[in-house]
Amino acid sequence: MTKPIRKKRRPKYGRIIMSLAVFGIFIYFIVRLGIDLFYSEQKTYLVEVGNLNIENQYQALVLRNELVVDTNLTGKITYFANEGEVVEKNHQIAEIFNDGSEAIEEEATERELNRKKIEFDYNLLEYDITTLKNEILFQMSAGQYDLIPSLKQELIQKLERLDKLQNENKFLSNRTASYSEKTIGEGALMEGQKQAIYSPASGVLTYKMDGYEDFLTIDNLYNINYDEISSLELQESSLIHTSVKPKDKLFKIVDNANYFIAAVVANEEIDTYKNVQSISAVIDGKTLEGEVYDVFTNNEKAVAVIQLREGFDGFFSRRLINCSIVRENYRGLKIFMDSIVNIDGTIGVYTVDKERKLVFTPVKILGYDDEYAIVYNEQFFDEKTGIVRSIKLNQEVVRDGSKYKTGDRME
Repeated sequence: MTKPIRKKRRPKYGRIIMSLAVFGIFIYFIVRLGIDLFYSEQKTYLVEVGNLNIENQYQALVLRNELVVDTNLTGKITYFANEGEVVEKNHQIAEIFNDGSEAIEEEATERELNRKKIEFDYNLLEYDITTLKNEILFQMSAGQYDLIPSLKQELIQKLERLDKLQNENKFLSNRTASYSEKTIGEGALMEGQKQAIYSPASGVLTYKMDGYEDFLTIDNLYNINYDEISSLELQESSLIHTSVKPKDKLFKIVDNANYFIAAVVANEEIDTYKNVQSISAVIDGKTLEGEVYDVFTNNEKAVAVIQLREGFDGFFSRRLINCSIVRENYRGLKIFMDSIVNIDGTIGVYTVDKERKLVFTPVKILGYDDEYAIVYNEQFFDEKTGIVRSIKLNQEVVRDGSKYKTGDRME
């Protein structure tokens, strides 16, 4: 008996295509859902505390340990060491020779008016403190409490400055002087007699002076009126001459292992120097590691003093420099740069309220890089409007702030 011949089933292409289409649609929606969820998460974020390097440009005053060498001898002088040379103690710098001729008298440069100008005014500081106390009492009696926090902060800063002036000059209390003088050569040389001049200390040799060596010093740190420093015209004079006479300055030795720069900063930046893990200064393109020695208020602004131990080009003779000071790993309220918008000249971000609507909230930036910014937490002071309420920790902020406007609703 013959077996029946089975017919081969034709594949049902329509069903296969339909199944593939359904599966493809399913995959599409799964992927789309994931993308939407991921994108939605990126639309907003909660503000957190983070670290960032903060960098600002300043003009700074260089404060050094300096030893000025003079002489009581008269005669022709020959030099054996060069400007900027690092010399050891007892290294021969020059030689004075009495050839029988008389030295020519030179007129001294008058600097007393400028010295008085840059000397800090104690009386003005005490007046400001009294005025601030009275202003706080007046604002309290008038019920104007918004201004009191900023007034109290300014008062505290000025009281700290007064305390430093009166009690905390660390160098003077430790009897450490950053300026000193040394006279080499007593009596008079006989005609035809020579005397070698040796360095009394190790350091960098310079034949340049600006006349402020005994005033613009680190032990005079709190006595300087820094507001006048930028306008001060420093005129360097050369100590190199063909002959010398009694009381003439011969050269200067500068400590090349330790010096300070003092920069005028905004009062709002004081905390960025107090709460910093490490700091560096960029001078003429060279990055120098440093330490914050002190930061204190100075009239309407403040002064940050950075201690450095590595020199830059001409540090031993330059008194004023332009530099960048970088506060590394500064910890503060951290937001994305793309969140920041400018509305009618006011910098701020869009925050999300309880109804998921966007509200423009002003911010004040302490520092930033390409991706992030560090801003004030909860409030900051504006000279025109006073205390300004700002964003705070764990507040929800939108990314890409320029895409939105006040009143937009977030899903």
